Amino acid sequence: MTSPRKNLALQFSTLLVVTACFVVMGGALLLSQNLERMLTLWGDDIQMTVYLSEDITTDQQAEIEKTLKETPEVGSVSLVTQEKALNDFRGQLASYAPDLAKDDELLKLIPASLQVSLSDKVATIDQSATLQAVASKVKTLSGVDEVSYGQDWVEKYSTLVTAIQMVIRALGLVIIIASIFVMSNMIRASVEARREEIAVLELIGATSRMIRRPFIAEGAMLGGTASALSMVLCFGIFTAVKHFTVTKLSFLQLGEHLAFLNVFTLVAFVLGGIILGAVGSFLCVRSVNTGWAAKAEA
Repeated sequence: MTSPRKNLALQFSTLLVVTACFVVMGGALLLSQNLERMLTLWGDDIQMTVYLSEDITTDQQAEIEKTLKETPEVGSVSLVTQEKALNDFRGQLASYAPDLAKDDELLKLIPASLQVSLSDKVATIDQSATLQAVASKVKTLSGVDEVSYGQDWVEKYSTLVTAIQMVIRALGLVIIIASIFVMSNMIRASVEARREEIAVLELIGATSRMIRRPFIAEGAMLGGTASALSMVLCFGIFTAVKHFTVTKLSFLQLGEHLAFLNVFTLVAFVLGGIILGAVGSFLCVRSVNTGWAAKAEA
């Protein structure tokens, strides 16, 4: 039989271990959320450029614009004429190659184009596939010379987001299993410490619910306390990281975009901890009230 002092020490150590597990899980959620926010902000700058042929007709240009505007995934379409593109190019070259910027022959080398932005309804993770689909559709239209949207960069950051989300899901699954295992061990020790009490309750005809309820409540309280503490620790770590980003890495301009988990996620996280604790406890006490304690005492 486990002594009360040892059982208390086991409960405290279990609380620390489970809290640490939940801190890792909460930190992974924060990383995923804020990284996706950053990628979404960067993704807002992604545009597809549709270069028009030099001999394009007015009807062909109108048909291209109509097709793009009628595509649900497209948010906006704006025309960049040869003159505007040349002026922008000259402005960029003015301080580097002033003589080249004055060359009127450049007008012949710079085509007119359509700048296409995706709709806000397109998720960041789907931008790469959406751009590919729209580009494939537009390339078949008469009057289109080339379509460019920074394919390599879009695909790389889309792959990065997907990989991080997969890693976080796998990490979450491992932590959930580990947390249930750790909490189950503590409840098992608590059951062993109260074996005589359980044997008496079995002998006097106590129902399964009456015997199991205190242990399940103990596990649920452990899971809820650990998850709540982990959120407090995560908030402290997040505050420190955000302060460091704002004060030391202000040139990145990322601090103002960092955000903590919303209230719904916090409540769901704590409820998840309570459920995990209750499940871990139930796995240990499901055989209680089957004569288990009395047989062990015999």
